[in-house]
Amino acid sequence: MDLIEVANTAQDRLHGASCTLDAREMPARLREWAALRDRSTSIREITGGVALRLDAQEPIDQVANLVARESECCAFYTFRLQVEGPSRELQITAGEGREIAVQTLLGLS
Repeated sequence: MDLIEVANTAQDRLHGASCTLDAREMPARLREWAALRDRSTSIREITGGVALRLDAQEPIDQVANLVARESECCAFYTFRLQVEGPSRELQITAGEGREIAVQTLLGLS
């Protein structure tokens, strides 16, 4: 598969998904997600996306703020933040077959 085919396949998987964030704001937002990814203690694949295990000291209010802002511009993402005692996990999905959207958000692709 050449690069054009890969790009077309990725585009097909994201058909109907759109982000309304201003293009000038996108680099800063992606840096925020990359920073959260880098602070995570583990990353695992789940159906439609990934789960980030977060340190017990990760400020949940800041994670929730980032999730809320992302939800406003990218309604195709689903976020699930689970806190059980010191255990914290953020699941990010974009629907089955759209894992590439989550990988792109987190800089994993």
